[in-house]
Amino acid sequence: MIRKYTIYIVLLFLLVGCAQKARKKQVNELLVFSGAGLTNVVTELAEIYEAENNTDIKLNFASSGTLARQIEQGAQPAVFISANEKWVDYLINLDLVVPESKEKVVGTSMAVIVPADSETDTITFSDDFPEQFKGRLSIGDPKHVPAGDYAWKAIESGGYAGALSDRILPAKDVRSALMVVELGEVEMGIVYKTDALKSKKVKIVSIVPDELHPSIGFYASILKNKNNEQTRLFYNFLTSKEAKYIWIKHGFKIE
Repeated sequence: MIRKYTIYIVLLFLLVGCAQKARKKQVNELLVFSGAGLTNVVTELAEIYEAENNTDIKLNFASSGTLARQIEQGAQPAVFISANEKWVDYLINLDLVVPESKEKVVGTSMAVIVPADSETDTITFSDDFPEQFKGRLSIGDPKHVPAGDYAWKAIESGGYAGALSDRILPAKDVRSALMVVELGEVEMGIVYKTDALKSKKVKIVSIVPDELHPSIGFYASILKNKNNEQTRLFYNFLTSKEAKYIWIKHGFKIE
């Protein structure tokens, strides 16, 4: 009799183990590529979505240009969130993104920052900006970092390109531009306001006038080879009422 019950118990454990493995196999995986300036907010959104859905979201953050090139070379994310429209259009032209899926999710502003212990408390970007500091200026590399492109466009619009061209320290992404200022390796930087607000090691001394650069928009899109229900559910979540409060909490503009 004891042997009989022992066999039943062993079988029960085997069945439970198999059921747990089956559930693990049923967990959906979703790869999301996102611009580095969205690291904190997209990470939080992914965690919320994972807790409410049977999905394991893998995140890859870098400059939008770098991510677009990775996709061009064969990377297989389901959703691409770019820090500007340019790189989504680039992938649409390569027939890699569903054109109708391109949607502006949020916006932000550009901020001029200095190390937190700097004696500079305020500057005026539109009034002889290069003369208000002596050192170098950190921005994302305008060639492939949207934040750097916005910053450089503002510099050009202000008429400061000639005075600043030799004083620019280009960074691989907006987070790197921020870090250089945090470390005190440069006197000043221009990054997204939303990134600057998260750092205790820098302070904002000016907001770049919006009219000096193209409108800043973060665009979500769906990759053609991942256009399925699972992808669309997460994509729709990014603009849901629940997600809206998270975007706003992190300082982004909902338009």
